[in-house]
Amino acid sequence: MGGSFKIGRAFGIDVKVHWTFFLLLLVFGYSAYSSSESLTTTLITIGLIIALFVFVLLHEFGHSLVAQRLGIEIPDITLLPLGGLARMKSMPEKPLDEVKIAIAGPLVNVVLAAIFFLASFGFGGEGTGTPGIMPNRGTAGQILEYLALTNLALALFNMIPAFPMDGGRVLRGLLATRLGNVRATEISASIGQFFAFLFFLSGIFTGRFLLALIAIFIFFGAGGEAQMVRQRETMRGLSVADVMGSRRRTETVSPYHTFGQVLDAVIHGYQEDFPVVDEDGTLVGMITRNEILAAAHSPDRYSTVRDLMRTDFPTVTPEADLFQEGQRLLQESGMRAIPVVSASGELVGMLTIEDIGQANLLRGMDHRKGF
Repeated sequence: MGGSFKIGRAFGIDVKVHWTFFLLLLVFGYSAYSSSESLTTTLITIGLIIALFVFVLLHEFGHSLVAQRLGIEIPDITLLPLGGLARMKSMPEKPLDEVKIAIAGPLVNVVLAAIFFLASFGFGGEGTGTPGIMPNRGTAGQILEYLALTNLALALFNMIPAFPMDGGRVLRGLLATRLGNVRATEISASIGQFFAFLFFLSGIFTGRFLLALIAIFIFFGAGGEAQMVRQRETMRGLSVADVMGSRRRTETVSPYHTFGQVLDAVIHGYQEDFPVVDEDGTLVGMITRNEILAAAHSPDRYSTVRDLMRTDFPTVTPEADLFQEGQRLLQESGMRAIPVVSASGELVGMLTIEDIGQANLLRGMDHRKGF
């Protein structure tokens, strides 16, 4: 995710933090200092916010470790101001697997809540409600009780059946066992958007603008997830080769083409992104339309393609699953086209965003033929 940087790695998963997380600490720290004019209170507030996000991180590890046991790769977890996001390379195919993954996160918080409650009793906590945590009247037991209640609140909030939250994913998994993934997602997304509407109104009328912001995230997240599932079902069973079979021959350039030549090819040709191959046909780079046009308006002068081409780019095989690999690699790279190479390393074409759109047409033709 753009704007994130790695802070560690555990269980084969990178842990990242988005830069806006520190903006959140600054806002809460400033608010605490403005109301109390106490450095100690400010530090406690910042510490509690950090503790909250540690709990969110452990929550996401709960999801991730179960997903790993089910054979799903988790490249990274990113901490954001509104929570955490564990990125899965693929989605669970079995509905009950999604239920297991979804419920694992809240269960982690339930376990943490039990641990902190037990610890709080050992330090004088009474379990009577939200504790006072101000330094002049808060005790260690009260702070531990506060942390326990925080985890309990995280578990309960996440289990609200507002898709794409954990409760919504549990609901979808259970519905999918009888209704199928697409219909189950549409129902869960509608319920999630209804809850989001209620959250938004509550946030606006009570002045809890963070809740209103979360509601917006849930509303658009539910709609986006429903669209993604429909698209995945449309592409089910299609390979990269299925959508690039009718494409014209892929034009390539060499590292020694001049910048003027490749600019002319973009302006006057049909192709926008070009694989760069050397004399023996080896793929050595990619040069995209955006990079070419940006260079044309740059004060810097580029003499050859080698000066401008990128060497860090993904490739995909013709046999790869269109959704699980082809579309995913396009989205992760941010590129409009990626090279398609055979098992022997030979360039056989390009997979473009436009090719992904061909999946709907191909599936429609199949239905008309009765397949």
